[in-house]
Amino acid sequence: MSREHSLADYAYDFIKHICTTFGPRYSSSEAEKNANLWIKEEWSQYTDEVYREEFQTNPNLYPQGIFKLTGILVGVAWIFIPLRCPLSLIAALLVGLGLFVLITELMMLKRWIKLFFKTGTSSNVWGRIKPSGEIKYRIVFEGHTDSAKMMRAVNQNADPKFILLGFGFLYILFTLIMSIVKFIAQIIGGASITLFQVGWIQWTLFDWIYFIPWFILYPSFLYLIYGVTGNKVVDGANDNLSGSAVTAAIGKYFYENRPKNVELIIGSMGSEEIGDRGAKYFVDTHGELLKDCYAFIIDSAGAGDKLYIVEKDTMHLTKYSPEVVKRIEKAYTLYKRENPDAIKCEKGGIPLGSSDACMYAKAGYNASFIIAISEEFKKPPHWHSLTDTYDKMDRKVLKDIIGIGIKFVEIVDKEFNEN
Repeated sequence: MSREHSLADYAYDFIKHICTTFGPRYSSSEAEKNANLWIKEEWSQYTDEVYREEFQTNPNLYPQGIFKLTGILVGVAWIFIPLRCPLSLIAALLVGLGLFVLITELMMLKRWIKLFFKTGTSSNVWGRIKPSGEIKYRIVFEGHTDSAKMMRAVNQNADPKFILLGFGFLYILFTLIMSIVKFIAQIIGGASITLFQVGWIQWTLFDWIYFIPWFILYPSFLYLIYGVTGNKVVDGANDNLSGSAVTAAIGKYFYENRPKNVELIIGSMGSEEIGDRGAKYFVDTHGELLKDCYAFIIDSAGAGDKLYIVEKDTMHLTKYSPEVVKRIEKAYTLYKRENPDAIKCEKGGIPLGSSDACMYAKAGYNASFIIAISEEFKKPPHWHSLTDTYDKMDRKVLKDIIGIGIKFVEIVDKEFNEN
């Protein structure tokens, strides 16, 4: 049995143990806390130092709190369309505020609305594996311990109803435009555009134009908000215990086979699913470890038929380190040469989703991440789904990503041995 097969078995058992012992692990929950306590104890066997650090966060803010708040603001906007000037403009103001919340909180990861959400306590676990010689560089490998709440629209591998989702987005744009158009028409046309008026209601031709398609668009908007929210917390075997398990396996290997000049930092962070909060805390707290460092983040590494080395993500407007991408790509090439049946791999950008690597990159550190996807569905298998259970994990995918991680360390260590 190859070293990667043995380590893949270890990673699989790591995932299984946490899923069966602690279950779903939402940010700041007892399950997340207890899972990280176990990980710390487990990692104490093959790290030189291991830590568990707690931090405060708002577990219900991101992303579902953002979607719900946006849904309320935009969802009630239509009520103001049939009103007299200037009240009809309130619809556009509510839609604009909803879009502001969505863009600044979801994409830009601001926390301006956190006062509306309760505070919770989450935690990170991370350990150090020292080299046999002088520390000339560091590599961070990490996944995350927490799991997400399901998203109903992507709850299975089948594609969601994209037509309804599209109509839902169209409702937002249509309401914004028609509110502004009617407001301008009321100013210019006054009573001449009025078909009838009762109290604060001023019904015009623009109201007919708005409300006839509204009967299709508004239910689609409600489906959109329903589709991106959910109350059940998933097991999170693939997303992202697989990342923590691969990280653990790589750490276990190098504890017994020390690099010469590269120190390894292995981590299983908390609260990734609510906006990379654990990674942000780690980056903000341990910048001294990251000055001369490559961060290689492992995300959704337990199932799929294609690997992506991520150069940029659109959702968080983040570009990742070409230095890290280049070395991951080289590590894959070397691993593929020795393992011709390795999962195929390419580099590129992703339009939806992100990882803890975002926080490293935004802080100016060298980082990228690797993710396994289903080519058919263009996303990680079982993503935010109730089917994301340990028995769906593929040892072959775990083995290949572990092998790539080992090659990555060997490449970097060799570069510094030669200097």
